Amino acid sequence: MTDLFDKLYSQFLSGKTNRKDFEGFKESLNHLSDQELAERMEAFWDENTVYPSMEVGRKREIHRRLRLQIHPPKISIRWSRIVVAAVIAVLSVTAWNFSLLHELQNANSSFLAEVPAGDKVQLTLPDKSSVKLNSESSLSYAYVNGKRVARLKGEGYFQVSKDRKHPFVVQVGNLNIEVLGTCFNVYSYEENDFVETSLIEGSVRLYDSKSPSESFILKPSQKAIYSKNNGKISFHNTDNVKETAWTQNHLVFESEKLGSVFQKIERWYGVHIDLLCPEIANDQISGSFKDEQLPYVMEALKFQYGFNYEITGNNVTINKSNPLLSKENILDMI
Repeated sequence: MTDLFDKLYSQFLSGKTNRKDFEGFKESLNHLSDQELAERMEAFWDENTVYPSMEVGRKREIHRRLRLQIHPPKISIRWSRIVVAAVIAVLSVTAWNFSLLHELQNANSSFLAEVPAGDKVQLTLPDKSSVKLNSESSLSYAYVNGKRVARLKGEGYFQVSKDRKHPFVVQVGNLNIEVLGTCFNVYSYEENDFVETSLIEGSVRLYDSKSPSESFILKPSQKAIYSKNNGKISFHNTDNVKETAWTQNHLVFESEKLGSVFQKIERWYGVHIDLLCPEIANDQISGSFKDEQLPYVMEALKFQYGFNYEITGNNVTINKSNPLLSKENILDMI
């Protein structure tokens, strides 16, 4: 059982599981007790150095949520599309290779994928469209009145398969982004009062649910900024490489406030930052990091802004460093 579990678990994490093997993986999980499952998962991660190390609390959370999806309390739920998506998201530490394995069976079927902070996920939708979800993002998908409807929270990069009979619509609050087949990026987190849609190729039509007759066409290398407050849309030329840099594990800041940058770092690395020197929050910063560990990023920012920091588990505390001693102060101390 151990060898089989390790083999199937490895295939599942790397996105190389076919439907038959996936059924075998589910069956092997059902025969393990809570303790056995926890020990197998922890042993696998410890023995396979190709996967990043995990905090003990993170391992426990994966175990808890996985068992909850397999054996929900009080009611019996089959491994539905929603369950599959949730489990894939929970286990997505190397998440760029995952695909959903179940197709929609009727018009009322749907699924939900949720990505925790510190992770990213790549999904293949039942219509063969591809979606990359950034940290702290969620996506639901269903057929609604002949349309393929995806509801997004957070950030997602879409590569939509063409199907003229079934338009593809991304809904972000009241904003609707309708396409037939194209590539585009959507950025919309709850703390922001705007939605950014950056078109890579093809074309998209944008409209507000409150006034669907008034629509706007977005062209490649353009970005539409939609105000959640008043529903107005403005258009700007943009750099596609910069807009999609996150899909290549490239964290980019361009003339952003340091407070906003810290929010992105929290989401990117799955940590909480306690800023004890808020006077630096409005300072502007431009820069980028690619595949860098959190301590390197913090050291680079420390060098530029002169603060001290401490990393304890998933918490980062930032304090203003002591000012350099002046010549007069040094003489006073002698």
